[in-house]
Amino acid sequence: MTEKGIKRFDELNIARLSLISVQERIPSDYRDWTVELEDGDRRYRVTCQALPEYGVPHGIDTDISAALVNLYIDQGSPTDGTVTCTPYQLLQMAGLDTSGRYYASLDESLKRLTTTTYFIAEGWRDHPKGRWTNVNFRYIDRIEFTSGQAERLDASSVLRITLPQEISRSVRAGYIKSLDLSFMQTLKRPPTRALYRLLDAQRRDPENPDAVAMAYQVGLMEWAEACKIVTDRPSMAQRTLDSAHEELIEKGFLKSVEYLGRGKKKLLQYTFGEAFIPPDPALLQELAELGVTQTRALQLVREHGEHGVEDAVVRCKAILAGGYKPRSKPAFYVDVLKNPGKYQLPEEARAAQKAPSKAQVTKERGAVQPSLFETPSRAAEEESREEERLRTLPRETQVEEVMRTLTFLLRNDLKLIELDTLRLALDEGLEDPLEIKAWAIGGIASGQKMTIVRDLRARLSLKPLLEPTR
Repeated sequence: MTEKGIKRFDELNIARLSLISVQERIPSDYRDWTVELEDGDRRYRVTCQALPEYGVPHGIDTDISAALVNLYIDQGSPTDGTVTCTPYQLLQMAGLDTSGRYYASLDESLKRLTTTTYFIAEGWRDHPKGRWTNVNFRYIDRIEFTSGQAERLDASSVLRITLPQEISRSVRAGYIKSLDLSFMQTLKRPPTRALYRLLDAQRRDPENPDAVAMAYQVGLMEWAEACKIVTDRPSMAQRTLDSAHEELIEKGFLKSVEYLGRGKKKLLQYTFGEAFIPPDPALLQELAELGVTQTRALQLVREHGEHGVEDAVVRCKAILAGGYKPRSKPAFYVDVLKNPGKYQLPEEARAAQKAPSKAQVTKERGAVQPSLFETPSRAAEEESREEERLRTLPRETQVEEVMRTLTFLLRNDLKLIELDTLRLALDEGLEDPLEIKAWAIGGIASGQKMTIVRDLRARLSLKPLLEPTR
């Protein structure tokens, strides 16, 4: 799952252009496609050419591509477009299972994204310059990874992926939209997730991404072409889309889907859920801490609005902080939300609520849940709790936590083979993951980063894994 309180994003060009087929499986000979579509008065063309052995991107490729953009953002959006991570991190960011079989699926997905070329005519938005351009690129420009088997990554691999400059430059320019990755991950099948991602982008004005439409109409066969559904039969296109429609209606993203007309001239009329602009993931996390399930949380946001739900979280936490112990936290929260006058707030929380601005809501949250860095003792206490939490996890999870931290902090200082040697030392029990993490973070925080890098190299050179044979 995604980390607490961190928003996720989509690069708006790749989300709107639907470069990845919504189909979970594709015909064995589906190696290329070309679509010509209209957006108002503008016509644009997108061509995809894939290698025969891999076929065009489809299925979980939509999850992996979204995860890559967010890892790139998380790692500071470096100008060289690189992302350094482990397969576990990539699968986790994508919301996919981290069990064995998904590593093989990830391997195949990365090969498709690396070997497929896109040609886009008058369809790529250079947003800072306010113009439409022609580009061609591969979704992954370059990939390096360590592995135990030739040309196949595994659970212990370390990856360095370079995004094409078209994508990385657009992300750095801020041509992105919010993506509720946690909501996307609740959707059961790749086609539904792909359709959600595409619809959420299509409802945005590409020239003014903050403008969000509540309805969208498109020709059925044109939409099938945009979704890369391989059929020339309206009935087949409709059947392919309907299962995804059902889940998106059930989850509240769509209010309704109507088919208008007949045959190849049939239109699709989408009506989005009332005010369903996905809520802040940090708010969903706070509700989860109160025991409210995500499905129920989304329903409450739709019924009461994000501000009302947020305000009730503040009130509920203030009352709990005052010592009140309800039988059921989720039921208590819902009661506070629906009956705000029923419960007496502590005096300081009531004073803080006189003007319910966003800034004051944030300040009030701080009163209920103080900053971890408010005092040295509080920071040390939180650090100790975090170490205790990590100590309770299986060793392989500890290793992944440490690699996630160190690949981020040292990705520009250690070569890929050195990160791989570190990974092997942790996997084989030659180093304690949490001791290495504390030592490295402590040194970096005190301004001794290069000393840490030098000492880590020396430390690893004493291990039998100095010359990895992977």
